Amino acid sequence: MQKLKISVIALLLVVSSFSFITVAEAKEAIVNPHKVYTYKQMVKDIYALKKAYPELINVKTIGKSEYGRKIYAVSIGTGNANLFVNGSHHAREWMTTSLNMYMLENYAAAYKKKKKINGYDTKKILNSTTIWFVPMVNPDGVTLQQSGLKAFPKNKHKSLTKMNNGSKNFNRWKANGKGVDLNRQYNAGWEAINSPKNPSYKNYKGKAPETAAETKAILKFVDEINPEMAVSYHSTGRILFWNYKQTGKIYKRDYKYAKQIGKMTGYSLVFPGKNPSGGGFTDWFISAKKRPGFTPEISRAYYETSPPLSEFPGAWRENQAVGLYTAQESSKLYLARMNAETAKLEKKLINLYSKSKKLNTYYYANIKTQSNLKIDKNLPSLYNSVTKEAKTLRKQIAVLPAKNQKKLSGYFDKVNYYTKNSKLFMDGIQSGENLLAANKQLDYALTIGKIDSSLINKHKSLANSKSKTEKVIKNMNRQRVRSLATSKYILPVRYSLENTQLDIDRYTLSLSIEELIQNGNIDEAATSLKQLEEMELKSLILKEKDPNKFKMYPKVEEQLQQMKQSILEKLNNAQETEVENIQEE
Repeated sequence: MQKLKISVIALLLVVSSFSFITVAEAKEAIVNPHKVYTYKQMVKDIYALKKAYPELINVKTIGKSEYGRKIYAVSIGTGNANLFVNGSHHAREWMTTSLNMYMLENYAAAYKKKKKINGYDTKKILNSTTIWFVPMVNPDGVTLQQSGLKAFPKNKHKSLTKMNNGSKNFNRWKANGKGVDLNRQYNAGWEAINSPKNPSYKNYKGKAPETAAETKAILKFVDEINPEMAVSYHSTGRILFWNYKQTGKIYKRDYKYAKQIGKMTGYSLVFPGKNPSGGGFTDWFISAKKRPGFTPEISRAYYETSPPLSEFPGAWRENQAVGLYTAQESSKLYLARMNAETAKLEKKLINLYSKSKKLNTYYYANIKTQSNLKIDKNLPSLYNSVTKEAKTLRKQIAVLPAKNQKKLSGYFDKVNYYTKNSKLFMDGIQSGENLLAANKQLDYALTIGKIDSSLINKHKSLANSKSKTEKVIKNMNRQRVRSLATSKYILPVRYSLENTQLDIDRYTLSLSIEELIQNGNIDEAATSLKQLEEMELKSLILKEKDPNKFKMYPKVEEQLQQMKQSILEKLNNAQETEVENIQEE
């Protein structure tokens, strides 16, 4: 009876080792971790998960392996904070890919069903965080370890076998397809790593750090997503690497996270001492990014081979909530970082606001008389400096959460007040100066020449420029500045246009009278001549009364008098001819 009892207990223990918590029901499950998990199966499952959860899961290719296999990244979640999880840096550790993929599917299912995993609110966490998985960093190595030489070009079989110490059994293969250990490739203590001199099935660190295609892809991707934490799964040993030369507050922070992960998984924390070996992804992430990084080693220890499938249930049971915990903490770190960044940017914005206020001196405070209406040499440089700095700060603030952006937006309103008014002032002065220059050109043309179609076009152009300048000046800040600008730029041109218009009208009417005479409309021509004389008198009175505003142009006046004299002669001749015709009748 005692033996039977022991046998039942043993059976229950065996069964329980294969039963593990999963939110994805068997009929719905996509990822099957109970079989050898290949690169091809992973790619198929990735797109199946994308199809099953289109609003939650996204897929992208982040690079290619040395043999051209695509390296996939898959995200789940909608938050701004990012967590990075990866697996299979080492070929024989492909069970970590199964774990990555199974974690991805179960989190997606829990999110959809609004269920918790080990007490962690999946939906809440994934709404505040995005978890990026790279389930298989080393697709070439995994494929070689699982399928052997047949999965590679025949012309590579010899070199692959040589790197495997002459063996065609690749169960122990750890490196990538070119014999480089990817977890000895990162530039963190790389120089001190002991390594074979040539490419090998394990431990060769490469000729230089970060030269393998797979390593380059991971580094570029990390820079792109800027994760708050990273979890790089390996096997075997049921231990947790977390420490690489951290000190002070960073050490205490990361130790706290490591203890919690150790508690969740049951894994022992590794304390490598003052001179850790380095070269691994987690080593690099901790040292380069100054952020928490972890390497959980799943399953019991197995030497020179991949862990058996029987290890997966335990690995899942131990790690099922690790992704959610680190995602939750990533969100907290992100918010803390964003708040710290907001405080830094706020100081910069306060300084920028003080700097922008100095612009007021140039567009208003120093503008007392018309002579002050000029663009001080310091104004454009100060304006450009403020606007350039504001543009830079806008880009930096754009990545902050909406709440933080809103807190800082008021400073831009204040800065914009001064930069906008500076721009309007400079535009007004520039437009005014251009208007006076155009008026000067018209004056010169009238002084040396005569009225013709070209001069009339210049007059029209000046009138249009005046209208545009009036609008620009109307937008300038402060009534005093607008009044001075109007007096300096608009009034002289207004008088010039009015004066010139009188001469143009006399010229145009003279042409019209000549045409009337030519067409035999004598009476109408005589009536128009009286109008011409009235216009001539009006012009003369204005120019004599205020010669500073209404200038006399001798050559133009000579031209108009000659036209008038010609009209008088033609009209007299026409009238005499008309009388003679009447007498003959």
